[in-house]
Amino acid sequence: MAEAPAEPAPEAPKEEEEPKAIPPCMDLSEFPLKEDYFEGILLLPEGVERVEGAPNFRQVNGFPVFGVGQPTEEGLLGALEKVTGSTSEPPEKIIWFNIRKEPVVYINGLPYAPRDPAELHKNINITFSIEQTAHLEQCLVGLTQEVAEKAGGMLKVHKDLAFCENPLEREEDVLEVKPEKIESPADIVAVVKEKGFPNLEWTRLPANEERAPAEYCFDMMTKLLKEIPAAVPCVFSDQIGRGRTTNAMIIACLIKEIQITTELR
Repeated sequence: MAEAPAEPAPEAPKEEEEPKAIPPCMDLSEFPLKEDYFEGILLLPEGVERVEGAPNFRQVNGFPVFGVGQPTEEGLLGALEKVTGSTSEPPEKIIWFNIRKEPVVYINGLPYAPRDPAELHKNINITFSIEQTAHLEQCLVGLTQEVAEKAGGMLKVHKDLAFCENPLEREEDVLEVKPEKIESPADIVAVVKEKGFPNLEWTRLPANEERAPAEYCFDMMTKLLKEIPAAVPCVFSDQIGRGRTTNAMIIACLIKEIQITTELR
């Protein structure tokens, strides 16, 4: 009898290709980092209770609406404790609106933002989607780590010495920091949720500086606020907690006033 043909040897399993990393929407490799904080960032009158690490934290009288500058991790926790302490019952939900367009990275707990080398005194004005900007922030973490490693573990950062209305009159210094911990805002929020605020919802409403909110930003805020009860606390923040934040707080109060009036009717 003829012998049966030999079965072909099984193919060696192919190595799975690692998924390619999605590139950021913007190359920030030549953009220096500037610390968000500077001498004179605190703008509220003397006597107003301050929250360490949460510059210019405040509440609108009669409304669960709060404003603050970019907080540190501890400042974020402190601000949320103030928010929950201002209500008669612990809120089921807290919505934090990040009004900044520009990406942020945390180094040793402090927030920094990349600046255009040609305009170091201005926050960069970008028009990417919310998802693209969130991804850009995560990529900025890796880029910052890479830059520090190439520089022997140290990182050069910029810092305004004081605030001046005229950007051309601002003085700054270049410092060296040793980054022990580099995180994105999403990383910070995740930690805060684990530390007792699982009901925190963080969302971005990208707004221009020193201008009224763009129509799409206004529509996003209106849609979000309409879908939640008027009693849900809302926190708004940008770098200083001044222009963009104050505009958003006013809009939120108007919407909540309409909600409350409608509910009473």
